[in-house]
Amino acid sequence: MDTENRTSRKRNAFATALLTTLAFALGFAEFVLIGITPDVAEGLGEPLTLIGDLVGYYALACAVATPIVALATARADRFKVMAALLVVFNAGNLLTLFADGYALLLVSRVLPAVTSGTLLALALTYVPDIVAPKRVAAVLGFVLAGFSVSSVVGVPIGATLADLFDWKAAYACVLVLGLAVSAVLLPTLPRTPGHARAESADPTLRSQLRLLADGRVLTNIAMILAGAASTYVFYTYLAPVLADVVGLDAAGTSLVLLLFGAACVGSNLLSGWVAGRFGLRALPAAFAVHAALLALLAVSLPAGAVGIANILAVGLLMYVMNSTVQMLFQSVARTDYPSALTFSASLHPMSFNAGIALGSFAGGLVVNAGGLLATGPAGALFALAAAALALALVRMTARRSVESAAEAARTAATAREPR
Repeated sequence: MDTENRTSRKRNAFATALLTTLAFALGFAEFVLIGITPDVAEGLGEPLTLIGDLVGYYALACAVATPIVALATARADRFKVMAALLVVFNAGNLLTLFADGYALLLVSRVLPAVTSGTLLALALTYVPDIVAPKRVAAVLGFVLAGFSVSSVVGVPIGATLADLFDWKAAYACVLVLGLAVSAVLLPTLPRTPGHARAESADPTLRSQLRLLADGRVLTNIAMILAGAASTYVFYTYLAPVLADVVGLDAAGTSLVLLLFGAACVGSNLLSGWVAGRFGLRALPAAFAVHAALLALLAVSLPAGAVGIANILAVGLLMYVMNSTVQMLFQSVARTDYPSALTFSASLHPMSFNAGIALGSFAGGLVVNAGGLLATGPAGALFALAAAALALALVRMTARRSVESAAEAARTAATAREPR
């Protein structure tokens, strides 16, 4: 029995590592362009902002497709869905290697984008099936961190490969990782329906969409969108900012991208601590500080080292909302909309990618109108909007808690009345 338990634990730990690697591969495919935007623009002979818009198109395709695919496949075998989506994901990355013009490059990036959010949501639904209940929350955070860590390793690796070879070498690395994780992950996954599917007693389209009628969910979506947009107005153009404004060479740019990614890892760790210690009530202040740091970039970036420190501080707050918002989606769904548990898992990647799209498109407009230095203050406006939405969400959830407590008290009083 002990031998069986040890074997099971090892198998589950291996599956967890593979799910985390999948999340990393999904993020790598999405974010690698940020570090090689100038190389792609030069290689294809296209304007920098046009290539920068590809970050937005990827995120937009992901944001639109994620809830549609999640809803359409709610009753399908999740293993078969994951296998099919992995085929499309890898096919898109392969097609990128043959892109010799903007149109084909756009198509090749949209293909993996339409699968990314649903693949991440499906990966999260496997977690309760492979770890003990007391470890589910921690492992969920670990898998989500794999997506974020791609900006630590993926973006600078892509920039280094583009510097050593060309920009397609970065996407070749994305393809190899995607194929490898697909080949090893699929045989390890359980074929059972899973906890989330089992708890979703009536996964009809109408029962799932009821989740979107909840004011807490809609406000949470809007807050995530504004929060993501606040950073990606600036982050989409970080590589040219480092080269043209700060004055770094290719090696220096890669180093700062690596440090920025490390700050993002710290942001994920900070996110878990904030969620456990303070919950939603910390987010209005966090977004306000983020707004101040983004606004300061306009004056700090030309100062060299001070500007780099400011960039890293922005990265430290980039994902601070993640654990809190994911827990809110799951809590609302589990309590009030149990048939939408799996769908609720797709709302975070959908909302965040919508914010990435909004931020990157806005960044292109800002760069064309006011130059690279204007991206920070533009992002600050989105951060202030996120702060206002966070404050509204805090009040909304507090009011709902009071109403729930009052309803529970009335129910208890009714139960005690003599019949």
